Amino acid sequence: MKRLLVLTIIPFLFSFSTCGHRGNPLPPLTKKPAPPKVAYLVQTYDRPLLVWSKVTTYEDGRKLPNPRKLYYEVFINFGKRVVKTKRNYLVDQPIKAGEKRCYKVVAVYGREKSESDVKCLVGKNPIYSVPKVSLTSGDGFVRVEVENPGYRVEVFRNQEFPLVKPYAVFSGSFFLDRNVKNGKKYVYTFRFAKGNLKGRETQTFTAVPIDNVPPLPPKSVFLIKKPACTVFWEPSPSGDVVKYLVRIGKREFEANGIYLFVGGRCSGTVKVFAVDKAGNLSKPKLGEVVGEESSSSNGK
Repeated sequence: MKRLLVLTIIPFLFSFSTCGHRGNPLPPLTKKPAPPKVAYLVQTYDRPLLVWSKVTTYEDGRKLPNPRKLYYEVFINFGKRVVKTKRNYLVDQPIKAGEKRCYKVVAVYGREKSESDVKCLVGKNPIYSVPKVSLTSGDGFVRVEVENPGYRVEVFRNQEFPLVKPYAVFSGSFFLDRNVKNGKKYVYTFRFAKGNLKGRETQTFTAVPIDNVPPLPPKSVFLIKKPACTVFWEPSPSGDVVKYLVRIGKREFEANGIYLFVGGRCSGTVKVFAVDKAGNLSKPKLGEVVGEESSSSNGK
């Protein structure tokens, strides 16, 4: 009876010893790099441009301990040519119209390799023309004008080679970029495009949008000389005015409102300038003396 009881209890005890370890075993860690993914295959003028994602991890998602050791082999037309590179793009040899060219990218890390899908391209007659561009910039905008465009125009802004994703694409003769900040430098490049056929890029164009248009002056300025010097005015019609500059003789004062109390007597000519957010000054508006007495504590 005791022997039977012991045999019954032993399996029950062993069930506690394996508690927490009943899940499936983890898969073995791989040493293969993640496969590269071809993101972009186009013809730029007469050359195919192939771009793929950089490989920085193993196939299981772990980061490569030394990604600098990884390089790529690009198999062209199923191994007829092979190009080795550390970059994640390839500008291939010129392609003829009607010629089909296929590519496969292999990531190599030590003795392990992984490969992308095969992508193919059929050559076309190049786009020979290059956009003739002129830029003008102003308060919060950059305007692009293109002379007689025959294709859609791709715009690249502050981007380096390889030019893959355009900042903007437009048809017609002009493009207005309002997504800019005054005083910041922007570098543009342009090219014609028709589907996956791209023309040659233009030279780079630099633009620094800035507000250099002065605001309109105050409509009217009035001056009370006695018993104290008080200046008041009608506001400027311009919407970007942030303050006013008041000149009384050789003295200068700033006012955030539409009047200014100086104290003492006014000496010399009184002029009021509107000042916009960029610091531009309007033309001066001369003060007109009135006989009404008035006083104030400040010009705010």
